[in-house]
Amino acid sequence: MAQVGDYDIPNASGATVRSELNQVLDAIKSCNSGSSNPAGTVEFMLYGDTSDKILKVFSTTNSTFTEIGNIDQANLGLLPKSGDTAMSGGLKLIPGASNNLALQFSNDTDTGLYRQDSGSIGIVSNTDEIARINANGLQVRKGKSLQIYNSGNTKRIDIDFAGSNDVNFALPTADGSAGSFMKTDGSGQLSFAAVAGVPIGAVFCMATSTVPDGYLQCNGDALPNGNGTVQGQQANFAPLRALVGANLPDLRGEFVRGWAGNTTDSTRDQGRDILSGQSDDITSHNHAGSSTSTVTDPGHFHNLLYDNGSFGGSSGAVTPRGSNTPSNPGISNRISTKTTGISVSTSTTIGNTGGSETRPRNVALMYIIKF
Repeated sequence: MAQVGDYDIPNASGATVRSELNQVLDAIKSCNSGSSNPAGTVEFMLYGDTSDKILKVFSTTNSTFTEIGNIDQANLGLLPKSGDTAMSGGLKLIPGASNNLALQFSNDTDTGLYRQDSGSIGIVSNTDEIARINANGLQVRKGKSLQIYNSGNTKRIDIDFAGSNDVNFALPTADGSAGSFMKTDGSGQLSFAAVAGVPIGAVFCMATSTVPDGYLQCNGDALPNGNGTVQGQQANFAPLRALVGANLPDLRGEFVRGWAGNTTDSTRDQGRDILSGQSDDITSHNHAGSSTSTVTDPGHFHNLLYDNGSFGGSSGAVTPRGSNTPSNPGISNRISTKTTGISVSTSTTIGNTGGSETRPRNVALMYIIKF
């Protein structure tokens, strides 16, 4: 250790001057080494701190010694300009500010990092503080998107926020099953759930001949009791089979009727089971018809018997024989009268109308069922 109060050598005897010169030279040689700062200081004065082997230099501007480096370490413990040497300790930066970054780039001084607050790092891009990292996590700021890319960096998911109130979400603690969706409990806790809106066994009408994934055409196909392939789709069909039986309902060309359940209303098709079939029928009714009638009488005779020569009388009337009684049935004299005659015939015709089936007006759609 060699320190002097100052470097001024006053006039004195030769031995005294020589002693002070040696002290000054020793101080210069040892960079004023010692366990505490030298008393007399000047600009650019070097000081070797023996307590931690740190070489320091004095600045009159700051009136303090600034560390240069540790003399026991290569390159004084400093990173070389080439940057090829790893740091053995931490990198210490000034706090900086959003417009005076602590870490920046030589060709882009408006992009980098700074200490935003205690325990908080601000990330700045082109003078905009777009994000912060602190004890609460990662904050994306200034209305920017959180972008998550795939492994090839060809596709991404953008998460944007356009609301005016705070919204907090906690991700699910376990993965969901295939086809499930993510829902919230109303307090921000997310979880996976099955699609409740389309239960297994639900039947829909489709205005297309293409069956969507997750559905089957209702065509009577057999269902495996477990994993298998039906209509080109692989799945576990046991849940659907438990509902509809060993075969899909065959609704091709069928009209579907609402199930009456346990109603006691006899007008509502009571007493049937789910998926039970029903043959065609028609309500009892009357038919109106038309008829024509013809009456025909071929004619007939009325005979009046009389005696010969009995014609006469002042009126020219025919006088019957005797007193209104025939005297001899064998007498052939008679007067005959004859009607013109009529005939009667009746026929009724009811027309035969209709096609090969009884049906209402309709449109053809394809029935599908959820599995």
